[in-house]
Amino acid sequence: MEPQQYEQRGYLREDFRLFHLADSDRPEIAYHYHTFHKIILLLAGRAGYCVEGERYELAPGDLVVIGRGSIHRPELRQGDFYERMILYISPEFLEKNSTPDCDLAACFQQAQSRFQYVYRTGADDEISPLLTALEQAGRSEEFGAALLQRAVAVQLLVQLNRTVLARHAIPAAAGDSKIVAILQYLNLHLTEPITIDELAGRFYLSKYHMMRRFRQETGYTIHHYLMEKRLMLAQQLLRTGAPLAQVCFDVGYQDYSTFSRAYKNHFGRAPSADTQRREHFLQKVEHPVRFTSENHAI
Repeated sequence: MEPQQYEQRGYLREDFRLFHLADSDRPEIAYHYHTFHKIILLLAGRAGYCVEGERYELAPGDLVVIGRGSIHRPELRQGDFYERMILYISPEFLEKNSTPDCDLAACFQQAQSRFQYVYRTGADDEISPLLTALEQAGRSEEFGAALLQRAVAVQLLVQLNRTVLARHAIPAAAGDSKIVAILQYLNLHLTEPITIDELAGRFYLSKYHMMRRFRQETGYTIHHYLMEKRLMLAQQLLRTGAPLAQVCFDVGYQDYSTFSRAYKNHFGRAPSADTQRREHFLQKVEHPVRFTSENHAI
């Protein structure tokens, strides 16, 4: 059986994009990642969600916070009703609207660093009304609608950070604790050399047993998981202005040509293109964003 690669799904060419979806007949969705951030608010029904090996049973009002590059998928039972609002957010939009004392990406960074991805909103929930306001602003054609939509989006992101930073995440369902620990270790040490033998010794597993369990739990090999994560980290570093050569070595490549080839195979463009994309973003004019109910968000 050939090793699978995680699939990048969903594309975002705007600052943000909102979906409001409801259905009860969804095909099985494989593990995937995005190059943008995503939040999901379950409005009604039931669903499972898996993020980086952590599995959750969602209840209405639960908020899923997924940073760019995080491997995830919904786990849906056939026939179960599932209504949710999904917001895609570009990292550049967060950067552009942050201030030195208010980093709007903090909630995504905390979710990824603590491996805590789901938060339960309560009676004082302010996220749902703001998502509804964003939806209404996106449909409006009145004067200043696009400006109002961006203002609501920033207000929503401020409230999202307050919610995530102030609340305790809900615990994940019981799973393979060893594999979850390995996933967490890999994410915390992406810039360090990691071998299968060292990993097996650290977690007191035979390497073949560890590799088999990892693949059974995630569907992917340890090698492919590390490669995907390191390339995603490389893209993130390049878009923050880090030097190409330094990024190459920071993510574990010994020579630039090998790194450049892997990067191009993965993203469809050379690493230098993402340094240019950052320069273009800093100069571009914003465009209005429209609400959509297209049923291809995940």
